[in-house]
Amino acid sequence: MAGKDQARMAAAAFTADDEDYWEESSVSSSKKNMFDDEEEGFTVLGVSENKAARLSSALRSTVGADALFADDDNDDITWETSSNISNSSSHGSITSDYRSARYTPPTNRSGSLSTSSSRSTASTVTLGTSQDNSLSVQFNKPKMARSEPMSLEDAIVDVPAKQVTATEVSKLETEIQFLRRQVQLGERARWTSLPVKETIKRIILGQPYSLEAYKSLQDKLALLDAAIKMHDGDAITITVLFLKKTVRKSIFQQELIKRPVAINHLIHFLWCHYDLDELEELYKMLRRMEDVFVLKYKQALAPSKAAGRAQSIAAVVRSFQHDSSLAPDSTLLLEQCTLLQRQLQIEEEDKKIAAGGKHPVFRDHPPKAQLPLTPLTTTLYYCSFYHYNESDSSLSSPLSIKRDFQMSDKQYTWSALNALAKLHRWKEIEALLTSKNWFGGTKMKACIGFEKVVEILSKQKAPVDILSKYLAYIEDPNERLALAAKHKCHRIVVDTLIQLKDRAALEDYRLKTPDYSLERQYLITALNNSQVKWKN
Repeated sequence: MAGKDQARMAAAAFTADDEDYWEESSVSSSKKNMFDDEEEGFTVLGVSENKAARLSSALRSTVGADALFADDDNDDITWETSSNISNSSSHGSITSDYRSARYTPPTNRSGSLSTSSSRSTASTVTLGTSQDNSLSVQFNKPKMARSEPMSLEDAIVDVPAKQVTATEVSKLETEIQFLRRQVQLGERARWTSLPVKETIKRIILGQPYSLEAYKSLQDKLALLDAAIKMHDGDAITITVLFLKKTVRKSIFQQELIKRPVAINHLIHFLWCHYDLDELEELYKMLRRMEDVFVLKYKQALAPSKAAGRAQSIAAVVRSFQHDSSLAPDSTLLLEQCTLLQRQLQIEEEDKKIAAGGKHPVFRDHPPKAQLPLTPLTTTLYYCSFYHYNESDSSLSSPLSIKRDFQMSDKQYTWSALNALAKLHRWKEIEALLTSKNWFGGTKMKACIGFEKVVEILSKQKAPVDILSKYLAYIEDPNERLALAAKHKCHRIVVDTLIQLKDRAALEDYRLKTPDYSLERQYLITALNNSQVKWKN
């Protein structure tokens, strides 16, 4: 009877408030799922597998109530006998005994709870048997304050280990044996030299191969020659690197000179892998100083700033100043270094002028890009645009740049004409194209051709009278006629047709001229001129 009274007292611990708490929507699903009993056996929160076995043993024993077990953590689990409950089913009722257990947290020696929390930590576990004689568990937690976080023992649930079947074990053993055989075969093949052609074939086809078995110099050279004969770049590169790694440097250089194809592949490999020091050494070994010069120049172009690049280029020029065969190349690099330094000086002075705001060109057309690191023709265009009227003693004068860098007349005329046309300086353009002869006279001359002059001026929307002025200097009448008709220079078209004595074309062109315009009157006057001897 005492056991039944204790069971009733344990059942009374499951209050309605506890059940309402776990049914509330604010309770997270992770807390509800902590007590999932759908897996085989049962899992009690905070109770290990060993403890579960001891609990099951206590259930099946016929010993009376009040069986007490102490675990390693000094936790107490007290089992109390409860009354019988009846489970109804469609086939009848099954009456089974169950026992209720109450988990009591560990206490210190003074009898108080070991935790510093003031909330109750007692948990109640009710176990029973279902219709299929399986063990069921009901785990009810006491109501806790929501502001308190879950403890570690509340969150951890023992997960049963995965069982490995005998079939899986057998499959793993078979795979291990197969891999062991493959490793053994690979080790034997590594130290067994195949025929040279077979090894090269494996390299080309991407199959496993080993070069370590080829010990003698003859075998290594045979590998390289076979790769060259097959014309496969990868095979040549692999065999060259193998030869370089396994023989003395002098022997490698001696044999490499005899095989130009291998040299080219090695150079390409070193360049692609940025091994520039070794590439420079290879060039010097081959006495290809021009290639060394180009390599050093490419390295000098690495700095992104003009000042650093100028210093690097000057260092390259100094290192090759005693090599007479590279004198023309050194001169070009010296001119580039001078141009960079000059661009920096012009840029610095122009920034001061633009900041003052008094220069009209800088005020109306501020520079959109930096001058340093631009080509020579761009620098000439820049100076023609902003400093055209300066004396040739100035660093930014277009004439001084033309003189110092020995630019041709075509380069100078093209750059200056584009700059002046953009600014609509028609008088400066006329002066640019005017030349003096030996007798002091002047004549219009364009070293780039007046066709190019008209094209440049038309892009900058020059007036018709300006275009007509330079169209008249085109010698070829057919080309002059085509350009004049394209740009609607009617007077030039009429004069050219009169020169060609083509009356029919002139009459057809009359319809293209505006009515009551001076060009129409000029055309009609030409048609009525009896002194012109027309072809038709």
